[in-house]
Amino acid sequence: MKINKICLLFIFLILTTILLWVSSCRHDSLILSTFPKICFEKEVLPIFINNCAISGCHNGSGETHLLLNDYVSISHSVIPGNPEASQSYKSIIKSFGENKMPPSGPLSLQSRTIIRLWIEQGANLTSCPDSVPPGTVPPSYVNPYVCFSRDILPVLVSSCAMTGCHDAITHAEGYVFSSYSTTMKAVKAGSTSSSKLYQVITITSGESRMPPLPKARLTQVQIDSIASWIKRGALDEYCGETCDTISTVTFSGVIWPVIQSSCMGCHSGSSPSGAVPLTSYANVQTVAASGLLMKALTGNGVTLMPPGGSLSTCKKRQFQIWVTSGYKNN
Repeated sequence: MKINKICLLFIFLILTTILLWVSSCRHDSLILSTFPKICFEKEVLPIFINNCAISGCHNGSGETHLLLNDYVSISHSVIPGNPEASQSYKSIIKSFGENKMPPSGPLSLQSRTIIRLWIEQGANLTSCPDSVPPGTVPPSYVNPYVCFSRDILPVLVSSCAMTGCHDAITHAEGYVFSSYSTTMKAVKAGSTSSSKLYQVITITSGESRMPPLPKARLTQVQIDSIASWIKRGALDEYCGETCDTISTVTFSGVIWPVIQSSCMGCHSGSSPSGAVPLTSYANVQTVAASGLLMKALTGNGVTLMPPGGSLSTCKKRQFQIWVTSGYKNN
């Protein structure tokens, strides 16, 4: 009989309690190795966001010395592999005293077990596998704010983290814009005027202009989105995603916005990457008809695009549906 993840959580908690009564802990690795990986974004972060990083507490407006609203800040409150020595975990299992959290009442047994197991497994920024069957609309949470991995990172990877500029190999002027942690070197949370990233993308001419000529400048919408993200705290939040593969996949509503945010930074201007411009429907239609578009998105015989393969499985599926349907200008 198949045991679901929730049942396994309770089994883990019972076994962990039993292990506290014995002197040896050599069985811990056996239990952890057979338990499914806890997904930080979908299982751990929502617990902290909804119970700890609330207004007046650990969201920056109250307990400013201890933020619990993104992976980086939460990781500072835990010791990987050791929940008993982790500040945040010790607080959520306390039954009395000033350090008992949340102060309004204890977390559920399931939530406490999820956090404990995540720490036991190494407190990693674990990715969440795409478990939504093809052809369905994922019933996922969608972050209503400008979100780094969904809205900001694709723009940076496309327009800044390119070969010869701010990728991990070149890291021009010491800046790399291919991940949240490296991007934060150029960002001062809450202040656009103190953020190097915002300063250079708003320059309109000269050597400091970014992206540099002959690349096209970021659009005003992209610049405003980066500003909004910085002002709100430059968080690395769980974004969620709405990805409909049932309704008609249109060029204007689905394909073009992705091209603009994830591709046009490299494939625009007078010297587009690979001599492949993607600044109009006609350009995109040409590479779609040739088969190059899907090969690039899947890394089939050519370099995977966007760099790092930042499109989700569902987004790639949308492109495939559009191509199979005749790459219409709809």
